[in-house]
Amino acid sequence: MAGCIYVDIDDVLAQTARAFARVFEQEYGRRIDLEEIESFDLGVSLGLSPASLDDFMKSVHRPEVLAEIEPMEGAVEVLAAWVDRGYEVAVVTGRPPGTEAVSREWLSKQEVPHHSLTFLDKYSWSEDLFSGSQAISIEELSRRSFSLVVEDSAEVACRLAGALEAPVALLDRPWNRSSPRPEDELKGRIFRCRDWQDIGERFAQP
Repeated sequence: MAGCIYVDIDDVLAQTARAFARVFEQEYGRRIDLEEIESFDLGVSLGLSPASLDDFMKSVHRPEVLAEIEPMEGAVEVLAAWVDRGYEVAVVTGRPPGTEAVSREWLSKQEVPHHSLTFLDKYSWSEDLFSGSQAISIEELSRRSFSLVVEDSAEVACRLAGALEAPVALLDRPWNRSSPRPEDELKGRIFRCRDWQDIGERFAQP
């Protein structure tokens, strides 16, 4: 095996923010465009109180919502090319572990090449969202070796760049453009990429 590549699901493999925006419009009657989601904290971006945000996160993590999220353009092709070159693809998500069944079904339905699915405690969701299931910590994940990380969260990208000692391809999204930009703070560790074609070209051999 040439190496192992960490790949996030939401807004890396799946167009999750667009799906969440649709649910927000249905439930709150207010339309929000992707470019308006300038903070990774949806409570800030959507103007929700902590209690309302908790209810909203439970709502958007329903299987029927997650099952219908559109894939990110170009992702499957790049992952397939990595696998052809001998790399292992490890899908690592910050979703609540209770979403495992629908997440696996989605990966299979979209024919996403991967070798494993790991639930990582990135965001410290409330206990009832986790439904008693256990996600591993970043410390536990750091015991594994990765040659590349693909993420959309600036905060998580910074934490992983140090903990995993691997370069991070940060997929450009509205919520990771604020200053200070992580690629400026951690030069040589984090690389902003405009889309999956850019990732594939920059990291043909991670």
